[in-house]
Amino acid sequence: MRLFRIYPLVIAVSCLLLANCATSANQIEPYVQKLQWLDAADPQADANQAVKMNDFRLLGLATRSVNIPGISKEDSLKYEESCGVQLIEGISDVVRSDEHLRLMQKARSYALKYNAIVKMHCQP
Repeated sequence: MRLFRIYPLVIAVSCLLLANCATSANQIEPYVQKLQWLDAADPQADANQAVKMNDFRLLGLATRSVNIPGISKEDSLKYEESCGVQLIEGISDVVRSDEHLRLMQKARSYALKYNAIVKMHCQP
């Protein structure tokens, strides 16, 4: 008879745990959320708009150190000082998920195209 009192409690606790797992799985990671804009972004249009506004900052990726796609390590300090660098938020040296990796790769590709246009207007 005592088993029948515990059984509903076990079912209730199990349901709560499953519901919590489902909610957690549906939440988007903060790092992924910060990079989702890349799926609809146009680096050429964005770079041209920045140039029109006299914003010659290059895009950088903050991993273990700041990396400016399209600029050699030897030249990065010169470009950083004369043009400035804007870091893309959500980039990390730790890959948090497959989706985060995909978006970080997309960020690098975006920055390469963006920087190629902007750096023509800002020479160190």
